[in-house]
Amino acid sequence: MRQPSALPDHLSGRSFTLAQQMDAGVPAGRAWRSDLYVPSRGMRVPWDAAQPLHHTCSLLVALTPGAVCCLGTAGLLWGCPLPLVVQNDLIIHLAKARGEARPERKGVAGHRLSLRAGDVAMLDGVPVTSPARTWLDLASVLGLEGLVAAGDHFICSQARSFGPVRTAFCSLDDLREQVMTTQGVRGIRKARQALELCRVGADSAPETRLRLAMGRLGLPEPTLSHVVLDPTGGELAWPDLAFPEFKVAVNYDGRHHLEARQRESDIRRDESIAAVGWQSVTVTAGHVRTWGFDGCAHRVLDALVRAGWGVERRDLRAKRAA
Repeated sequence: MRQPSALPDHLSGRSFTLAQQMDAGVPAGRAWRSDLYVPSRGMRVPWDAAQPLHHTCSLLVALTPGAVCCLGTAGLLWGCPLPLVVQNDLIIHLAKARGEARPERKGVAGHRLSLRAGDVAMLDGVPVTSPARTWLDLASVLGLEGLVAAGDHFICSQARSFGPVRTAFCSLDDLREQVMTTQGVRGIRKARQALELCRVGADSAPETRLRLAMGRLGLPEPTLSHVVLDPTGGELAWPDLAFPEFKVAVNYDGRHHLEARQRESDIRRDESIAAVGWQSVTVTAGHVRTWGFDGCAHRVLDALVRAGWGVERRDLRAKRAA
């Protein structure tokens, strides 16, 4: 069988629309050769090349005028931490404003949403629901903890002396305003509940889930983005979660902390804050697999008790018993 003719460089190895093929001067029949498949009408994708989500969305919204990416698709485009079931969803979620026809095409889940001007943003040329509107729409597909983690992602702002500055996609007030002014959205009660649990400064979903587990255990509210200083005012560490009153630092160490250089840095971090009277509690993915976040929260409880938390309550119970 004769091999399909080569495509122009700017179309090779990537998905494209039939209009782009025509503009490139490629014969119409080339779209039906065996190295390409049809994910949706007017679009072609090479069989052997994974396609970036942003590129796929840019083609689909070009083929669906007036549509915007929404729900899980919008969450992924904004880099939101989402469950694997959402990450692995091959369907692209597109919405049009109420009163217009719902997008209908292969590979697309069409929605009609009441969208205000502020509910739509452009992300590298692709129309997508705004961070605050995306978060609210995710209330219909995420559990409470997942929604809190998504909210923490959107409002996270960091300006540490190390690493890149992280600018929030939106503010906590933006989320609150979205909840208060948007009507008829599935999951609105869950969103109101999650809103009270969102905090600025959480770097990752595991940090958020660990914080929520500590809350279920009745531990005091931790401080995020706290810096531990030496006696001269020099920075020693930025714990993920901190209890300054009790000098307890809690860190969730992800996969990159397994690298030798990072591990050495973590050891120096823990030793340096121990020298000024702080305890360190490090939680890893392995700990979570073994004990769950609730089990790991008990390790934080133990450290707080050793640091004196709960002494007043124990003394009060003892007096009452006497």
